[in-house]
Amino acid sequence: MPLHHRAVLFFLLIILVLSGTMLGPRSAHAATQTDTCQAFNVPVTLDDILSTPATIYGELCNPASGASHTVQLLVPGGTYGHIYWNFPYQPQNYSYVHALTAAGYSTFNIDRIGIGKSSHPPIGLLTVSMNTNAYVVHQIIQALRSGNIGNQPFDRVLLVGHSLGSVISWIEAGTYHDVDGVIITGLLHHLNATSLAGVVATLYPATLDPRFANQLLNLNYTGYLTTEPGTRGSDFYYVPGADPNVLATDEATKETATPGEFASFATPIVDGISLQINVPVLVVVGQKDALFCGLLATDCTSAATIQQAEAPYYSSQAQLQVAAIPEAGHDINLHKTAPSWFAIASAWASQHVAP
Repeated sequence: MPLHHRAVLFFLLIILVLSGTMLGPRSAHAATQTDTCQAFNVPVTLDDILSTPATIYGELCNPASGASHTVQLLVPGGTYGHIYWNFPYQPQNYSYVHALTAAGYSTFNIDRIGIGKSSHPPIGLLTVSMNTNAYVVHQIIQALRSGNIGNQPFDRVLLVGHSLGSVISWIEAGTYHDVDGVIITGLLHHLNATSLAGVVATLYPATLDPRFANQLLNLNYTGYLTTEPGTRGSDFYYVPGADPNVLATDEATKETATPGEFASFATPIVDGISLQINVPVLVVVGQKDALFCGLLATDCTSAATIQQAEAPYYSSQAQLQVAAIPEAGHDINLHKTAPSWFAIASAWASQHVAP
C-alpha cells in the first residue's frame, strides 16, 4: 500500500480512538410540501441481519412540467446534509437542485443516516459505516424505482455523490448494480494526507458545538462529530473563490458525521470497488481541492491530468469522463464557479441518462 494511503488510514483510525434482511416495500410518508418539492421520511433498515429500522429524510423535487423519467439521487458528504445540494443562500447560483430541475430532472435529496432529519442511531450500540450507508442508499433506489416515494416510479436513477457521499456511491453502484449512471464529486483515488490530517484536527464532539447545544442530553447524538466553529473555510474551500455569506450559511447549517464513517472512509479508495461500476461515470473536482490535489496527491491542473490518474480505477464500461472546476476547492457546489459545474452535470447527464 502506498505510504500516503497508510497515513490516511492512520489518521482516520485516530478519529475512532478519540471519539471513543432487505426491507420489504413500504410507502414513504410525506412530511411537508412546497410548490416544487415534497419531503418524505422513508423507512429503511440499517442491515440485512438484524433489520434495524430507521428513516431517511429526503426531498423530492420535480421540474415545473412534472416528474421526469430519471431521478437524480443526491448523497451529501461528511458533516453535510441535504442543504448542500439545495443551498438556501442565492439558490440561483448555489443550488444543484435548482439547476438540475430546471434542466428537466427530478431530484431526491437526502440526509444520510445520522444527519439532519434522518434517524440518529446511538453510536454506542450501532456502527454507521460506509457499507451501512451504501445499503441504505440501495433501499432508497429501490423505493424510487417502485414508486414508494411520491407515488411515482422512476425508470432510471442517476446517483450523485459528494466527498464521503461519493465513497458511498462507489460502494452502492459497484455492489448492487442498480443505477444507470454515477456522478462522483470531491473524490479521487489519491489523497493529500497532510490536508486530510488538518481536517481531522478540526473535528470534535457535536454536542460541544453551539449548533447542537440543544442535543447535549440526547444519547442519540453522543459520539457524533462535527467541525469546530470557524474551520469550514480552511477545511473545504478555496476561500478566494467563495462568497463570505456562503461560508456563514454553511457554518450555520453544518451537520454531523459518525466515527464509523470516517474510520471506513479510506478502504474503498484502495480496495478496487470503483472498478466494479459498470455504468457511465463522471468525476468532477475543484482544481483547488486541497484534500485530493497537490504534489503528494493528484495533479488537478486540468481534466486531462485527472483523467490520466483516475482511469486505472474505472472499467471501460464506466466510459469515464472528468471535469476540473477552476477557482473551486473541495465543496464545488459552494464556490462562485458552481454554475459552471452544474452546466457540466446537466450536459453529461443529458448525454448518458436523459431526463
